[in-house]
Amino acid sequence: MDALTGVRFADAAVGNVARGRTWRYWTLALLFLMATFSMVDKMLITVLLDPIKRDFHLTDTQLGLLTGISFSLFFAVAGIPLGIAADRGNRRNLIAICITTWSLATVACGLTTGFLQLLGLRFVVGAGESGATPSAVSMISDLFRAGERARALAIYYLFTPIGSGIGLSVGAILVQAIGWRNTLIAAGAPGLVIVLVLLLTVREPPRLSIGGEADKSHAPPLRDTLGFIIRQRSLLHLGTAITLVTIAVNGFGMWMFPFFTRVDHLAPASAGWEISLATYPASSAGMILVGFLSDRLARRDERWRVWIPAVMAFACLPAAIAAVTSPDPAVALAFTGLWMVAGISWFGASYAACQSLVPPRMRATLSAILLLLTTLLGFGFGPLITGRISDLMAPSVGLRSVAYGMVGANLLAVWGGVHFLLAARRLRQDLATVAGHR
Repeated sequence: MDALTGVRFADAAVGNVARGRTWRYWTLALLFLMATFSMVDKMLITVLLDPIKRDFHLTDTQLGLLTGISFSLFFAVAGIPLGIAADRGNRRNLIAICITTWSLATVACGLTTGFLQLLGLRFVVGAGESGATPSAVSMISDLFRAGERARALAIYYLFTPIGSGIGLSVGAILVQAIGWRNTLIAAGAPGLVIVLVLLLTVREPPRLSIGGEADKSHAPPLRDTLGFIIRQRSLLHLGTAITLVTIAVNGFGMWMFPFFTRVDHLAPASAGWEISLATYPASSAGMILVGFLSDRLARRDERWRVWIPAVMAFACLPAAIAAVTSPDPAVALAFTGLWMVAGISWFGASYAACQSLVPPRMRATLSAILLLLTTLLGFGFGPLITGRISDLMAPSVGLRSVAYGMVGANLLAVWGGVHFLLAARRLRQDLATVAGHR
């Protein structure tokens, strides 16, 4: 049983109307919308890879650098300080600053005249996005009790498939109609509207202790937070697993559009819609289903929150192989959809487990650390690994070289599955440690 499930969650605690159900779900919806447009900005660049390559005369390795390291390097620099700030200050205002930063930087990306300018602005986009998810996850964890947290975070993490689908499908149409520069300018504008709505309608929620009462404690020093995290062995395995599978997901997902247009010869104008329809509805449904299922099964044994992700991690590699080796594009798209379900549906369950493994005033910092690892290594090196393997294999296999890179990256998902299983061995003991922490 979840060590926290039986703890009273005082909806009436603090006497704050902000604890109402409608307000909680409105806040969750707005945070989801914020994250969705963040994901649009991330995935949109994949649709623009070949036009940018032609305009700036780039290699696939440089494209991997542009989609990965350029975004994540500054993320790595800014993420931890912003996570610490979220544990100490107003998370809503921090999110507003972050959205404004990455939205304006995305607009500026459309005005660049060279590769180095675009590379630098991707640094700024990464810095802007680095503070949003840690703050959002921390807020959600204060709004929903442990027994509801997986489904709430599953709803939030729907931004991954939905934002990706919008970035691919709408982006593919826009780039054909108005060019890649104007597409980036259009993508940056909605974030500025979201900032206004956020500031006008959302208040900073009260932080809650493990027992559900108002948490009046101060955030511990970073050294104490890191020490607590390191002592939670299951959390170390979870962080390793999440990072490895995220490398695999980005190594495959960021190259789906180039694969289907280069190898299977789908028309660029329609490829985004075809990939999106084949992958994102199924993965969205899978994410919600896994979130609800893990919350239900965790009532019997909390380890289901990591057992289910382990199964999905192991399924990534065979699904990836089937997707890139199928001679029929329709069959390849179907297997790509299965791969996407396996690759991202575990988000709600695993991140909920992580949030339960630290006290409330450490949650945003933990989220920043996880986001640092998944962005710097996952989003940073995943596309780069695929691009590098593609360049190495191109002389012998031609355009199909990108498929070898996509499969190679998914070998890491199997490794990640092992760490999910290792996390299960200490999970209940570490949850008890958090419940007894003062």
